Amino acid sequence: MRPLRYSINVTLDGCCDHRAIIPDEELFRHVVENFAQADALLFGRVTYEMMEAAWRPPATGVRPDWITDWMEPFARTIGRQRSMSCRAP
Repeated sequence: MRPLRYSINVTLDGCCDHRAIIPDEELFRHVVENFAQADALLFGRVTYEMMEAAWRPPATGVRPDWITDWMEPFARTIGRQRSMSCRAP
């Protein structure tokens, strides 16, 4: 049986505000390394929709201008991961 690993982003006060953390190249590299070990990613509905809109390759194949060279490995990694949305009943 394989181990189940999970990762969660929570600050000490129990809140995770993605606007309060300014991601940099080191953070993106860390996340790519963690995602490389995952068989699938499980997100809440809102996070899934946000990640899909921002990081899935567009149908045109042309990435948005705001994606820098050091973000590209993250975009490729999340674009090819199996992702699932967890929806509340």
